[in-house]
Amino acid sequence: MSYLTDGCWSPIRPAVFYTTKMDGTLDIWDFLYKQNDPTLSIQVCDEPLHCIRVQDQGRLIATGSHTGTTTLLELSDGLVQLQRNEKVLVTAVLERETRREKILEARHREMKLKERNKSSQEKEKEDDEGGYEDEDLVEKAEREFYETIEYEIKQKEKKEAQRKQKEEMDKGDEGKASPIEEEKVETASGGGEDKDD
Repeated sequence: MSYLTDGCWSPIRPAVFYTTKMDGTLDIWDFLYKQNDPTLSIQVCDEPLHCIRVQDQGRLIATGSHTGTTTLLELSDGLVQLQRNEKVLVTAVLERETRREKILEARHREMKLKERNKSSQEKEKEDDEGGYEDEDLVEKAEREFYETIEYEIKQKEKKEAQRKQKEEMDKGDEGKASPIEEEKVETASGGGEDKDD
């Protein structure tokens, strides 16, 4: 990564600007096209570039190096000619970023305020309770952990006992027919009591 040494805006296109770096690179940025990386990077020379100037018509760029070497570059039409609605788009991008920055600053302030309130409440709570020692907190956590484990074991044993009881009831009822089925079997087989007696 190389340090920036100079930069300037395009006199024609509001979304284009140029930067020079210590490694001799000229970066051309078009933030409507790319915002995180330069649109075009050109290695002008192997020594640090210290200054940059753009012609009033925006077609030519002059860069000056550390040793006094001047390089003149001609830009393509895409980087010189004003694009349709470019001014409106640039204004929209800058307004959006301004709103985003304000929102982030507000969030940051809100988080700081919450931290302050939380720390002051904790400090007050510690003062009121006399403050827990670290060992007391560890013992309390262990006690709660073991109580939770014991409760879960008891619940599991209770469910297991209910399951076994249900299985035993199902086994006991397995060979028996329901009272309705028994009555049907008796009437069908004539095993019912005689009414003549």
